[in-house]
Amino acid sequence: MIRYKRSVLIAIGDKRYYVGVNTFRNMAEEAHAVIYIRRILLFDTKIIDIYIDAFRED
Repeated sequence: MIRYKRSVLIAIGDKRYYVGVNTFRNMAEEAHAVIYIRRILLFDTKIIDIYIDAFRED
């Protein structure tokens, strides 16, 4: 079983979702999944997954 981290840096997140850095950051900001800890930006992958699933068509 592959475990994913809940909060990741932008360099890891863009590779996980196969998008560019700017696209990943814009998507995370739209999903309100950006976590600021001092000067470090973390992105909540659980919220991003829910955001992406909202666009899914069955």
